[in-house]
Amino acid sequence: MLDTFLARYRARRVWRQATTLTHLAHLTATWLDGTLPTHITYGPNPDPETTGITHTLAAINRAGYLTTSSQPGHPPTVGHDGSVYEQRAAITGHIADPTLLHHLVDTAARAGLTVITHTADASTGPDWMVATRQDGAPSAAFGEYVTPVQLRADWHGIGDQAHAAVAAAVQVTVVDPVWGRNNMLWAALTHLTAVPATT
Repeated sequence: MLDTFLARYRARRVWRQATTLTHLAHLTATWLDGTLPTHITYGPNPDPETTGITHTLAAINRAGYLTTSSQPGHPPTVGHDGSVYEQRAAITGHIADPTLLHHLVDTAARAGLTVITHTADASTGPDWMVATRQDGAPSAAFGEYVTPVQLRADWHGIGDQAHAAVAAAVQVTVVDPVWGRNNMLWAALTHLTAVPATT
């Protein structure tokens, strides 16, 4: 118990020492790999539904795409509450490197994926996109603009330089428009691993 507490305390110190988006993304990758015992925003463990895409998520982060939320696509499935859930594969996060962003947008376009971007001054694509349906009704969306105030709350525990880096980056969401499909998005995103992070 004490060893676990100390390990998580040390991990939180590591997060506070990060100063760039690339550093935050690499720490996220290390957490996804199971090496870092806690994530500053999520706690000790990734969501179980991402188990099948954890390796891809880690590689994407190492390429410079700081991911903050993702979900696999799946066909209508009965959940623990008896409702029927259906999902689009989706991911959202932040990119600071223009080359990486261009590569992502180009790759996604060729794969027929929807890309949504936001900065403080401009947006591209739809405002947001429904990614989960519960009993046929929309229940969750990806791609909504996150305000600077909300970003600071979401990333509570990192330093001011890191906060500034996240706020200055482009908010990037990619969604597979085909309900239930789970192979196209992740295959497309693996191409990002060939572009090293520079910011």
